Amino acid sequence: MPDCPPPLPGGPAPERSLRAPSGRRPVRPLPFRRPAADGGGGPSVVGSVESGGSGAAAPAAAGAARPHGPSGVRPVMRMLPKTGADLGAYAAARRAAGLPVILDLGCGARKVPGAFGIDIIAQPGVDLVHDLEATPYPLPESCADEIYLNHVLEHFDTPLTILEEVWRLARPDGRVLIRTPHYSGTYAWIDPTHRRAFSLRSFHYYGENAYSFYTRARFHVVRVRLKYFMIEEDWPWPQRAWGRAVQWFLDRHQTFGERFLAYLVGGIDELQVILTAVKTPVKSS
Repeated sequence: MPDCPPPLPGGPAPERSLRAPSGRRPVRPLPFRRPAADGGGGPSVVGSVESGGSGAAAPAAAGAARPHGPSGVRPVMRMLPKTGADLGAYAAARRAAGLPVILDLGCGARKVPGAFGIDIIAQPGVDLVHDLEATPYPLPESCADEIYLNHVLEHFDTPLTILEEVWRLARPDGRVLIRTPHYSGTYAWIDPTHRRAFSLRSFHYYGENAYSFYTRARFHVVRVRLKYFMIEEDWPWPQRAWGRAVQWFLDRHQTFGERFLAYLVGGIDELQVILTAVKTPVKSS
């Protein structure tokens, strides 16, 4: 893993508009590289999250919470007249245009542009209504080039099950882009539907350490970034300057920063992760 990871692509903002301590404004979407809209030829930069830098947030308002919570808090499903067969037409159109097939799991109402959205509630942008805990999903194996999980995994008791299904759906070397709260920050525990939080090494248990025997899913960890301020511009200038100094240090000394610095600086807001699926390509007959 590089000591100073480059910017991480990503998607929509965290799922809930919340007022943070000290009068911070509600959370707004985090700047990320988004997939290009149909007809484009690659990622278009909506903002930048440079190592040690700030970036500019995308000008979109935060919406309601994503309804993809775990058992016990799951809302009633309102089924759409859509099935996994819709993915075939979507994938064919994307490939004909030379564009990646993208799945946004737990997309809510703010789906990644150009993606095929899956969520438990029928809302605008949701292409398939399905409970993410009900595996396997009605989608074919190795169907996606990119899979997004934007503030989704923390809502489930069994993220291993979710990531095993993600691995099944990803093409060999397909990218998996994850955003989730870091365990040391307030965002990990402020939402009562959150079941767990993650650390710097949480995603190394899929083939990259000696304890990977709990799952058959295999991923290569391309990049992990500790993000100190999720939305830097929501803070006044003195705190913003402090945040940039902390981010500079975290980008260069991740392990030390997580182990010894996190609680001294009030916690780290977010983990930004890129994985690639490690699997044998399916031979065409």
